[in-house]
Amino acid sequence: MSNVKTFIHGVYPRSTAFVQTSRDVDRKRKEFSELKEQHKKDFNVLLAEQKAAGFDYVEDGKLNWQDVFRPIVDATTGMEVGPLTRWFDNNSFYRQPIISGKVKIDPKKLDRFFSDLPEDLWKVTLPSPFHFAKVTDDTTTKSFEKTLASITEIYSDLLVYLAKKKVKFVQFNEPYIPYHKIKKAEIVLLGKSLTQLKKVKSTIIFAVNGYFGDTTNLVTALSGNSVIDVLGIDFVHTSLVSLPKKLPHDIIAGVVEGRNSLIEEKKTIVTFVEKALKHFQPKTLYISNNSDLDLLPESVAKEKIALLGKIRKEFKK
Repeated sequence: MSNVKTFIHGVYPRSTAFVQTSRDVDRKRKEFSELKEQHKKDFNVLLAEQKAAGFDYVEDGKLNWQDVFRPIVDATTGMEVGPLTRWFDNNSFYRQPIISGKVKIDPKKLDRFFSDLPEDLWKVTLPSPFHFAKVTDDTTTKSFEKTLASITEIYSDLLVYLAKKKVKFVQFNEPYIPYHKIKKAEIVLLGKSLTQLKKVKSTIIFAVNGYFGDTTNLVTALSGNSVIDVLGIDFVHTSLVSLPKKLPHDIIAGVVEGRNSLIEEKKTIVTFVEKALKHFQPKTLYISNNSDLDLLPESVAKEKIALLGKIRKEFKK
């Protein structure tokens, strides 16, 4: 019988107080110490909400990350911050990573971006190496495979750092492949990159989660890769019947939409999860959001956390 577990992933919306304090710091109306204090308050609220919902793993929401690449770029020699770039088709932006020389990450510079969480529950979301490499302007080569090798090298050191911090679960988010409808022949490069990280994986659970499009190609291309413990599927854009049955991986079911403020019906989600359990027959199925929640108002994101908790309870009866 399958276990049904729950968590959120990725970037969480900042509170109004955090946004205002950040602006005040930029305009020198407040001290940076006040922003750190507000971050601590928001972090504690988010952690409490996840625990109250009964989540099996918890995240820090990346509340003090300027974007999903920036802390890694800033901590890496041979990388620098590039131009402001639109995040897919959303009204949000990131600074394009640039490789300008031989890369080497200094994990000590990451400490303030990885807030300590309970060891047995600690989960971290990172952009997949493939996604990171695809959006990077590598001035040292025109070869994508060489760029991917550089990012994989950075991730190798990063995962050693996370393992030492007792992180239990690392989710590699992969929106680029579904959004751009990348062919299976190229998706294989992501699988090879993750296989190279096997030696530093330790006991960390590895997940690859696709979103912003149909994830069928991603799932079928990576199925059977032994380094990947969990495959994540954007069920807002992917039909269950298009996917293979009885995959040799646990499943993340992205059933709560990260770009729609409407709150899903609990009964509808429960019915779908029951169908997914019959289809995949996994050891564990994780119920989650399909994409980052940061595009939603904080109040709506809180409701979606609570909804995930209620759905989880239906399968614990």
